[in-house]
Formats: sequence, C-alpha cells, structure tokens
Amino acid sequence: MIKKGLIAGIVMVGIVLALALAAFTGKWSYLYFVSGTMGAVSLVLALAYLIDSIVLGSTGTFFSVKKTRRVSRVEDAKRFGAIAVPNVLAALIYVAAG
Repeated sequence: MIKKGLIAGIVMVGIVLALALAAFTGKWSYLYFVSGTMGAVSLVLALAYLIDSIVLGSTGTFFSVKKTRRVSRVEDAKRFGAIAVPNVLAALIYVAAG
C-alpha cells in the first residue's frame, strides 16, 4: 500500500514539474506553491485518517462496525503520508535552493 502511495506522489510531482515548465515557462516558484499545497493536504488527510483510526478503530464507522472493510484507516493514513513525502521534499528543495 505504501508503494502505491509513493508512486502516486512521484507522479504528482512529475505532473507539477511538467506544468511548471510548460505552462509557466520555467518559473519555479509555482512548483513550490502547488507541490507544497498538495503535500500539506496529503499530510492533513494522513493525520485525519490516523486520528479517525484511533477514535473509531480500524474498521468501524460512526454507526456500525464493518468487518468486511477492505482497507483499514491506518493503511489509508500510510498511503496519504507516502503521497505527501515527495511533494513536501520537492517544496523543501526549492526553498533550500533559494
């Protein structure tokens, strides 16, 4: 599950990079804003799923417990965390490069 999230995050960074180069003709500041925003949103979702798994458990909902839930909330949190890593790293590299 983490591999899929990491691959999705790398693909997102590639899309952002292509858009920054093609549409904005090399203005790298857009990469920082778009990639950083996607990374921040993914981190917030990962934290929300993690808190949700602590409060409701791995398979429950607000109204009932579903024993047949295929993907646990912890796995969802890991997936969103893996998506966030490449995006946050791309934004941090841009900030560090200056």
